[in-house]
Amino acid sequence: TDGADSFARENKKSRQINALVNEWYVEDLSENIKSVLRQKMLSGSFIGSFAPYGYKKDTETRGRLVKDDEAAEVVKSIFNMYAGGESLGAICGALNEEGVNTPTRHKQSKGGKYKNTRAEAGLWSVSTLKKILSNEMYIGTMVQGKSVKPSYKSPKIKTVPKEAWIRLENCHEAIIEKELFEKVRQRAGRRKKNGRAS
Repeated sequence: TDGADSFARENKKSRQINALVNEWYVEDLSENIKSVLRQKMLSGSFIGSFAPYGYKKDTETRGRLVKDDEAAEVVKSIFNMYAGGESLGAICGALNEEGVNTPTRHKQSKGGKYKNTRAEAGLWSVSTLKKILSNEMYIGTMVQGKSVKPSYKSPKIKTVPKEAWIRLENCHEAIIEKELFEKVRQRAGRRKKNGRAS
């Protein structure tokens, strides 16, 4: 694109300098984008491609989450069943028997282009329930910045330590009361301590 003959030896230095300058530009651009996204997260703006199950993106205010009433009721049922003593396996069985759409199926049914190639996409699984029951988003706390891409050159994603996550309380409408969320967390903690998966 620079109009230089790449086969000409005398153009070698010019090509190397141009390549270096281009790389600096891309690095600066990458850092600027990261900075802008971080500022948005710190201001409470949701930057994810898809809203968490139970929520949807507000069509009027960019970056704002609002309740998805249909999915929110399922989330409430899951929390109440678990807090009431039901095992994760029993909850999965009940949801699958009732034909309740999984988070992936629900998003797809609403016209979303969300894809999940894992086997659990079709049926409710214990791992799906664990993610829901441990997600602070349901008590109105915006949690973002859980992962980061160290370099624009690498496709790998690095997990960020929990203490470094960006957490903003009372950022959107809660689906679950904090007392119920804490009750569920305590039960999950006891079962984990005792070596029980569900």
